Amino acid sequence: MSWIQPIPLDAAEGATKEIIESMRKARKPIPKMFLEMGRRPGVLAGREMLRSAVHGGSSLGTRRAELLAFYVAAHGG
Repeated sequence: MSWIQPIPLDAAEGATKEIIESMRKARKPIPKMFLEMGRRPGVLAGREMLRSAVHGGSSLGTRRAELLAFYVAAHGG
């Protein structure tokens, strides 16, 4: 059991609500970790900026990008 309680999806407000709504459009379930980060909108926004910088803008597609990331991590890179 985590000591930081995730915010309920219905209780999200402001920037947190906008970020969570955009995540819902892109993915089906929202992990509890993201809802916990939602208590601090700056943290959640920073995490999404990092994700888009790492995984966004590639012509590889999600599956190939994840396979490449796994390969590099598995080989100590």
